[in-house]
Amino acid sequence: DGGLAMNRKELISQLLSAVVYTALGFVVTLNPGASANLICSVMGVCALAYGAFCLLFYFIRRHDDNVSRFTLPVGIAFAALGAFCLIAPEIILSVIPLIFGIILLIDGAGKLGRAFELRRLGFARWGMVAAVPMAILVFGVMFVAQPYSAIEGVMRIFGAVLAADGLIEVYFTFRIYRLHNQ
Repeated sequence: DGGLAMNRKELISQLLSAVVYTALGFVVTLNPGASANLICSVMGVCALAYGAFCLLFYFIRRHDDNVSRFTLPVGIAFAALGAFCLIAPEIILSVIPLIFGIILLIDGAGKLGRAFELRRLGFARWGMVAAVPMAILVFGVMFVAQPYSAIEGVMRIFGAVLAADGLIEVYFTFRIYRLHNQ
């Protein structure tokens, strides 16, 4: 069976995830500049907070034998990364297309595998379903090959692909659920 049997809790979880993907995709597509800056700021704040936590933990418990010797350098590195994200977002934003490309490649490959699973389960139009992950893979390759292109254009494309990804996830989820519960 391959472990694809899905109960109602899993179905609801996957559908909620798909709705969030779709909504985020539309938000990013409609407001790419603000989305890029927000992503950079959130990354900066999270990294800075984690770095500060590590540093605080190190200095409070540095004489404890259970504290890792890596806590201090990890704290410094995360604090520096967070500060860098907040101080020089344009540099961070220039790397986002590369990161998004890698995410799309991983996601597209996973969805393509699920399309092949539909084929294995006897779904006649699995090839049409496989077209969406193939498009996701093409965009992923484009983002990885051209990471320094305009961030707003990339954010719009990423948002559209994310929205399409969420919609196809709804379709996959229902198809697999129906095929396993016939």
